Amino acid sequence: MSPIILIIVIAAISSAVLLAILIRILPGHFLAAGINERSNHTQPARQLGGLAIVPVVIVLLWIFGAQTGLDQRFLITTSIGGLILWVTGMLDDRHHLPESIRITTQIAAACLCIYGLGPDFRLLPSILPELVEKGLLVLALVYFINLTNFMDGLDLMVVSGLGIPLAFLAGFAIFGLASLATGSIAAAIAGGLAGFALFNRPKAIIFLGDSGSLPLGMFSGIAFFMTARDMSIAAGLILPLFFIADATTTLIKRLREGDNIFAAHSKHAYQVAKRSGWSVWRVVASVAVLNIVLGACALASSTANTQLRISGVVVAVAAVAFLLLRFRKSLAR
Repeated sequence: MSPIILIIVIAAISSAVLLAILIRILPGHFLAAGINERSNHTQPARQLGGLAIVPVVIVLLWIFGAQTGLDQRFLITTSIGGLILWVTGMLDDRHHLPESIRITTQIAAACLCIYGLGPDFRLLPSILPELVEKGLLVLALVYFINLTNFMDGLDLMVVSGLGIPLAFLAGFAIFGLASLATGSIAAAIAGGLAGFALFNRPKAIIFLGDSGSLPLGMFSGIAFFMTARDMSIAAGLILPLFFIADATTTLIKRLREGDNIFAAHSKHAYQVAKRSGWSVWRVVASVAVLNIVLGACALASSTANTQLRISGVVVAVAAVAFLLLRFRKSLAR
């Protein structure tokens, strides 16, 4: 059996079992998410997802690291980075830490991870000096850490919006299109999210919380950087394109409106659709179908055929733009 398949199965079962145990042994008020006018849930849910999934991901990467080509430097630095964000996220879920602490720990974790990729990891060696590229990768990873947190605002959204692209990436590794190292990271997260989905399906009783969304965003960002190296930069951008596009366009919109971008809100395109009357299942199913299309586009964008590569990029951008416009226009109807 491929180690990628084994990682997915073990991650899914382990996460589901750990979450079932945590639900039973922890007090009902522990990390319970409150409900306010910005909430997209109508009943209390607990932010326990990260407490189970993140340790499972880290342990599996260590168990299968040698077999899949993850070296000690990478494992040590990414594990430390993940644990920093895991602890910080847990504390933030309980006590709402200052933004200065949050961003400092995110930058520290991102620096560790980029260092862990090694001196030979380059995406644009003929265009950018190494130090500039490393700096941009750190900034991109910090953005991706926050990106996953931004988009974790609806039942099954992270499962549909991030789990499906990562499952595609794991599949690419099985067929030799991406490295086993890349596929193992994707498989661990996708499997963990599959187990989490049992408790996060509507009406969700468990959320990821910052202890889940921040480190999972970090691990996912690394996996997509590695995809850009293994397949193509376009493929690394296309797989998470819905998350990137929704979060970025929403951020730009809020800046133009003079909003405090650090304050909680419900202005993402998928949240607009939910608040305009779309069911949760309709929203996440739409995102799931889009991500299946994006998986095919990512594959096309990494082929040797120039016309097929361009077509993959064009279709991906058009499909994402179509869904975002459809989500946002639903409010005006």
